[in-house]
Amino acid sequence: MRILSVDIGGSHIKSLVSGEDPEAKRRSPSGSEFTPDQMVTAVREMRGADEYDVMTIGLPSPIKAGRILKSPVNLGPGWSDFDFAGAFEGTPIRLMNDAAMQAVGSYEGGKMLFLGLGTGLGSCMIAHHVVMPMELGHMPFKHERSFEDHVGEASREKLGTKAWRKQVWEMVDLLREGLLPDVICLGGGNSKRISKHPREIPSYVTIGENANAFRGGFRVWQDDRYESTIPVLGTDLGATH
Repeated sequence: MRILSVDIGGSHIKSLVSGEDPEAKRRSPSGSEFTPDQMVTAVREMRGADEYDVMTIGLPSPIKAGRILKSPVNLGPGWSDFDFAGAFEGTPIRLMNDAAMQAVGSYEGGKMLFLGLGTGLGSCMIAHHVVMPMELGHMPFKHERSFEDHVGEASREKLGTKAWRKQVWEMVDLLREGLLPDVICLGGGNSKRISKHPREIPSYVTIGENANAFRGGFRVWQDDRYESTIPVLGTDLGATH
């Protein structure tokens, strides 16, 4: 089974087929006006239909049982009601939140909390292969501002990286006390700013890699334990709200 993993971000859409080296990924611009129809065109330009059998699509939006609950704030219109299965007719598709996809690719067992540090804050809990996407970034943190307000890219630019890291560790400690994970994985583009200071990293924290998003897109097809929480679009579970 050849799996196409598609990671849709605010600036680029990237793709990788299972068995390829991550450096072989293909990419195309996205942006704030990027629509689902443009996504379909981009995927078809990057990959021929004969290159893959099934597909996983990661999207920066809350998704439950294969349904988009809220349109992505950093992409164009039309995502909530888009017929992904119809657009790629004949190709089984799994639709995931982008942080959940990277979380699955980073998961090594037990109870893991994934926090994606980027423009905003992505979050997902995985407990014994049960995937639980979360929207922790929008919850209040302090000073009537959310976690995302304090650890997102705008905050880092305003505070400077050193003060921003302090905010990240404060958040990590609070979420560890509240959610009791075995491990917390910090991923997303800004996790590299954490990894440069290894002495600050507690033993219960790991640093993820961006390539893990592709790996997560592969794993949900390769491991049957993900079937109950990451359904194929069009199945009974995937068709429910």
